[in-house]
Amino acid sequence: MTKNKFQLKREATYQLLLEAGMNCFSEKGYAATTLGDIVARTGHTKGAFYGHFTNKEQLFMHVLDYQLQLTNGWTDIPKQYSPADKTLEEVLSITLIRLGQMVKGVDKWIVVLIDFYQQTKHDPEIHVLLKEKYRKWIAGIEALVITLQEKGWIPPDKDPRMIAIQVIAFNEGYAVFSLLFEGTSPQAHINGLVKLMA
Repeated sequence: MTKNKFQLKREATYQLLLEAGMNCFSEKGYAATTLGDIVARTGHTKGAFYGHFTNKEQLFMHVLDYQLQLTNGWTDIPKQYSPADKTLEEVLSITLIRLGQMVKGVDKWIVVLIDFYQQTKHDPEIHVLLKEKYRKWIAGIEALVITLQEKGWIPPDKDPRMIAIQVIAFNEGYAVFSLLFEGTSPQAHINGLVKLMA
């Protein structure tokens, strides 16, 4: 069924709001980002915002879903390579670079999540939704680990779920430490992941 002009315009506005929200949250943090910041970036009004979302929290949850869409298939990246040609370190580096490109260069997202959690931690409904997002992220990392096991980079006797939980904890701790102390070292990050997985 062909969409009419109104439906196309509505979808375009929704997309603009998602991308503006993702970028504003990444640049300013969750708490400091206002609806005015978001709509100013899109050229729309707050009325357009409320035509799609009830509040900033709902937009944030939609942004998390959008990021999952953007990164769909990232766990298959290692399938293009072989342990005969690439080390685990190399294939993880390639995968993380591609993952960063898929999320359009948005970084510092772990800190944004912490900020969001701090602002909404007394809302049990939001807490349940956020826990569900984490389950999906862990499942994605688990799928990556299984792919790495199937290809021969990781021993098959290792528990993919346990590795996934450790990886997400390591990534979040590393991201916060790097941001606070300006100690970002992609090589140290990769080395830590290799030690957790190998």
